[in-house]
Amino acid sequence: MDIVLLEKALLVVYPERNLEKERISGKTLSFFEEYEIPNQLVNFLEKFSFEQNVRFNNVYFDKVNEMPDNNLYEQNRRCMDARLLIIGSGLNGDFVVLDVENLKVGYVFHDELWEDELVNPRDIHINLNCSIGEFYYYHITVHDFPVDGYEAEEYVEKNKIL
Repeated sequence: MDIVLLEKALLVVYPERNLEKERISGKTLSFFEEYEIPNQLVNFLEKFSFEQNVRFNNVYFDKVNEMPDNNLYEQNRRCMDARLLIIGSGLNGDFVVLDVENLKVGYVFHDELWEDELVNPRDIHINLNCSIGEFYYYHITVHDFPVDGYEAEEYVEKNKIL
């Protein structure tokens, strides 16, 4: 999941290291257990649990203790049911999701998810085939790294990402 890259990205966006850590709550741990989130991912999220959302240029990494509510909110619940954990958001509100099956990050189009009750989140998921650390690190080091689902579609096509 690239702990080192996420740490490097955090040092760039928060050079004074002024992010306050936050212990993962029992509610959050219960959510992870209920949805069978792998232990290695839970350990990773424990390491990067802060008292606030973290901004990496135009994308956000959510506060870990808010992930249960974000993922279980009405239409968003379908992402979790499809094993796509919402971990943040892009510039236009598209969800940054982690595929729990392969631990790769991508986007889900939020507007399609909210407007079409029948859409399968996997059908509107754009896999960028990168780890959490790579995803946020690339947002501060790769000038054309996508900030939402639409840019992700173009990026995947242009770079032949599978």
